[in-house]
Amino acid sequence: MKHAAEELLDAAGAVSGADAVGDIIEYDRLGPRVWIFSAIMVVVGIVTTVLLFNDFSSDSYWYLAFYSIPANTAISLFPHEPVLIYFGKFANLWLAAAAATAGTVVAGYMDHTVFVPVLNYKSLAGYKTKRWYRRTIELFMKYPFATLVVTGFTPIPFFPFKFLSFSIHYPMWKYLTALVVARFPRYYLLALLGASFDIPTWVLVVAFLLLINMYLIKAGPEAVKWIKRKRQLRAEQSRAEESGKAEESGQ
Repeated sequence: MKHAAEELLDAAGAVSGADAVGDIIEYDRLGPRVWIFSAIMVVVGIVTTVLLFNDFSSDSYWYLAFYSIPANTAISLFPHEPVLIYFGKFANLWLAAAAATAGTVVAGYMDHTVFVPVLNYKSLAGYKTKRWYRRTIELFMKYPFATLVVTGFTPIPFFPFKFLSFSIHYPMWKYLTALVVARFPRYYLLALLGASFDIPTWVLVVAFLLLINMYLIKAGPEAVKWIKRKRQLRAEQSRAEESGKAEESGQ
């Protein structure tokens, strides 16, 4: 009988053998689901940006749920903290936390669908041979669920552990459950902060803009590094192909 993980992998791309770290299967190609959900993520990000610059009903729980999608995707420039604190000034804390959590679950579903294949794509999976990765995975695999919950709830940066879970094809239902367990109380406390202290709206707007700028400043160099790595990989592949052709012609 075919393993359930392999069935999921087949839906997103062709599958090859298991990796040495855990029962990890790499992808030979990226299937249509990856590209479709990637496009959806981009569209949601664009729509959110447009709404932020237009007169939109910012006291709507639907808006909070929608905003929480791009604010919690793996690659995001939208901070959620100032928005939850702002909603706490007037909203029901439980409903605000629930709306933000609902959007986060949608974001988690899309992240898992897109980045599990991407991080296990053969031509991009060279990082798995690195010692730092294997050592980190060994530690992460001791308590993966607890690690996701703790980093998702606390101020500890969550995205490195998110990518670790994607790189080992951590089951989606466990990942989404960890998100709910971690994020709901976090969102409630952020909204409670807004309800307990009279923080001026302009302070929250400034904090929102500062966080976006911090993400941009950090994302810029990382994007440049990623492009350089891709170029280097292509150059190495090209040299390997040329070397192989030279050997064949020499024979």
